[in-house]
Amino acid sequence: MNSLSIKTLSAASLALAALSSPVLAATPEDCQRAVDEVSITGRANYDSATEAQMTKYLNAANTALMQKGGKAQAMSELNTYQQKLDEATKAQKIKVGDSNILKEKLDKAKQCVSSLK
Repeated sequence: MNSLSIKTLSAASLALAALSSPVLAATPEDCQRAVDEVSITGRANYDSATEAQMTKYLNAANTALMQKGGKAQAMSELNTYQQKLDEATKAQKIKVGDSNILKEKLDKAKQCVSSLK
């Protein structure tokens, strides 16, 4: 009975330690990959002029992530990208289904950037 209590207590303390340990924070490189995923997903889903405009914001976000303290600038670029994506979708330059896929990837990228310290 005593060994059962020790095993239970040990398991409980290990579980508590796992829950209380800090979650690994995202790195700028992780976020650059997330931004790249938006770009890769969106290739050839719209005309070349729109693609060039949209890519400009993603490239600016990645550039900001390479700079120390670039989190705010990267988030600003991603927000601009989202605004332009909504405008292009409304203007029917981007199909709604494609836009939704891009928004999912964009949300992941924005979550990554916002988790940076």
